[in-house]
Amino acid sequence: MRACRSSCAARSFALALSVSLAVALPCYGGDATAGPQPCDPDSVCPPPNDTAGSQPAAQSVDHDPYAALLAEQSIRPDKDGLVGYLRSVQPTARNRARTALLIEKLSAADFEERELAQRQLVGLPAVAAEDLAAAAESGDTELASRARAVIAARSTGSASASVGVACFRTIAKRKVEGAAGAVLEAMPLYAEEFVLSAARDAVRATATRADLPALRKAAAMGAKLETRVAAVGALASVLETKCAADVRPYLADAEPRVRLAAARALADVGDRACLPALVELLSAPDLRVRNGAAATLRALTGRTSDYVAWVDPAAQASALRAWRDWLSADAQTCALKYPLKATDAELGRTLVCLYARNEVVEFDASGRETFNVTEEGGCPWAAQGLANGRRLVALYSANTIVEYGHDGKSINRIPVPGGPMSVRRLDSGATLVACNNAQKVVEVSDAGKILWEVTLAGGPCDAVRLDNGNTLVTLQNSNAVVEVDPSGREVMRIENLHTPRSASRLDNGNTLVCDLGTGKVMEFDPAGKEVWSQGGFASPFGAQRLPAGTTLVSDTVSVKEIDHTGRVVGENRVQPLGRVWRY
Repeated sequence: MRACRSSCAARSFALALSVSLAVALPCYGGDATAGPQPCDPDSVCPPPNDTAGSQPAAQSVDHDPYAALLAEQSIRPDKDGLVGYLRSVQPTARNRARTALLIEKLSAADFEERELAQRQLVGLPAVAAEDLAAAAESGDTELASRARAVIAARSTGSASASVGVACFRTIAKRKVEGAAGAVLEAMPLYAEEFVLSAARDAVRATATRADLPALRKAAAMGAKLETRVAAVGALASVLETKCAADVRPYLADAEPRVRLAAARALADVGDRACLPALVELLSAPDLRVRNGAAATLRALTGRTSDYVAWVDPAAQASALRAWRDWLSADAQTCALKYPLKATDAELGRTLVCLYARNEVVEFDASGRETFNVTEEGGCPWAAQGLANGRRLVALYSANTIVEYGHDGKSINRIPVPGGPMSVRRLDSGATLVACNNAQKVVEVSDAGKILWEVTLAGGPCDAVRLDNGNTLVTLQNSNAVVEVDPSGREVMRIENLHTPRSASRLDNGNTLVCDLGTGKVMEFDPAGKEVWSQGGFASPFGAQRLPAGTTLVSDTVSVKEIDHTGRVVGENRVQPLGRVWRY
């Protein structure tokens, strides 16, 4: 019987411009301080010694993942620095003159000045192409060389997107009041969804009643779509339970994404006016809107459904009819669960680790390949897509975590003390890793410094940091899943499994376990009782419960998405698979 124990980041060139201004090199807000193992994660590895139990190390310390990037751009992480930067990137004549000076500084006498100007030009969301092109053809060798390097770097878009995310995430984390207006103005300069998501979070986290006139103007018809979506969400955040008069009119907006923003904002305060709009949006043409509506309905009502966002609504008449019937019969009396848990929007991107091919591939919601990296001899076993557009990959044979930009270029390589079989970036900016053959779970900084560790005999192959500060660890050799507190003390255990490979804590408090030996994905309640399972998988390695209620499973044959009855509603046959990550 399975049991559960509970005790529980110009020297030689001038540009002719219509505006001539005396400007200095931008410094926004003042100065800123700038032994492989065999690739066989499928085996049951014996511990390197007989030491059992746990050995906690030093407590984790907070680490800001965006501080270094802001420092590289000479952006001070306070209101003056952040808002000053966002105002400076607007496409105005004055700002173009600032950009012209940056181009001139590419050939400055001082090396550090040249380096800073080049980094800032790469990081700007918009630079006049003709200005850079003219510099690239200059007779000044240094200027021309650096201008060409800027053009090449900007062609990927990764640096400007990363700087934008760093600004927006820092504004949100530090709740920089007075920044909402500058964020709304800057949003049209960015196209990447992960940047826009960070901007929406920043507006929502920092807007106050003083921003209401600006928010109402930004939400009105005629403004840019992304700005409208952000403003509607922020209106609700500022007004909270008194937001109905401002937000309800947007339930009838012509733009489905604006309707979804309004419906989710009202759901967050338990306003039942959102329910008809959410059910209607299940038939929206935009997949992201359908998925957002389905996830919101599930979180708000707790109702299970056969509806799947990835499937054409025209093929789901029965599931849609069931939602409409529920709307007529129960919507006004059912219990609602709010406020909603804040989660990153899931866009249907799926990261797939093909460990035997040393390859990591990402597919979008339509199945189109959008990302691909190869690490010869690395044996990539697990990956995570980050909110800043980067990807983390665990290289089992190289004892390394690699962070890639969304252009596929390696940004950072983090050494870890054993073969990593899971990787999770924490809110602090540190990274949580299960080092299987070292019998350790570690939390490391981006420089590779171990900030926290626990030794757990039994082959830890997955680790997840929980909301309560504890860590959920899957022990494949011990046939168990355990929860340990920050001191390393075990406070919960699910036993009698058969080579479990992953586990996660669900919003309802249950634990989802992927059990390779039985070919099952199982759900256990807090008392350790199995309350749901689906079998028939060929050596499943990972399972992820998605916001809309379906479950993503990777096994040796394919990536499958199943509903609560076990019906396969989506499948991508790629192999040989390790772990996958939907985000």
